[in-house]
Amino acid sequence: MLSLQGVHSYYGASHILHGVNLEVKKGSVVTLLGRNGMGKTTTIHSIIGFVTKKEGDIVFEGENVIKLKSHQIANKGIGIVPQGRRIFTNLTVHENLSVFANKNHGDWSLERIFDLFPRLKEREKTHAGNLSGGEQSMLSIGRALMRNPKILLLDEPTEGLSPLMVGEVMDVLLKLKETGMSMLLVEQNIATALSIADDVYILNKGEVVYHDHPNELRKNMNIAYHHLAIS
Repeated sequence: MLSLQGVHSYYGASHILHGVNLEVKKGSVVTLLGRNGMGKTTTIHSIIGFVTKKEGDIVFEGENVIKLKSHQIANKGIGIVPQGRRIFTNLTVHENLSVFANKNHGDWSLERIFDLFPRLKEREKTHAGNLSGGEQSMLSIGRALMRNPKILLLDEPTEGLSPLMVGEVMDVLLKLKETGMSMLLVEQNIATALSIADDVYILNKGEVVYHDHPNELRKNMNIAYHHLAIS
């Protein structure tokens, strides 16, 4: 469904990604792990078109989109849940969701979002700036779904959340997986990441240094210790 083939990305003169190869099959969840500054967010931004200086191939449903602008890529069916959520804090929950509604319609409607996130339904008229971190994360995911994407790029959706809220957000992602939603998930917490993943990649200094099934990584945790410096 989505594949990166020899992708190099740059911020000005800084060479961030060095020949990244990565694949997300339809209906699968791929987790991208790595320490801070290793290129995970740059990978997400390269796919969605926020990074404009890049080389290689980013193929989505058979079409190379590496030269397209971000809004063109989004219109192809790639949704993003950005790091830090980036919701409109001065708008209500309802307004945040409605403003992103896909005019071509699709399976995801406001009603379906509220079925997935009952907590958001309860806070429908609340300004987003008054939501908890977990609620804001749910809103960010719901907002992306309102575009009716074919694949979701999620950049650390559980960042800064309490363990309880991490569990709630991951429960939602598992429900999305059950619907067949394809996802590329950037996550810092290895246990959280592996709990949902079908494939796992590890980035180190802009290069893929590991790719395998999560069960294989669990059997070789020394690899995770080496590349992720977990304790």
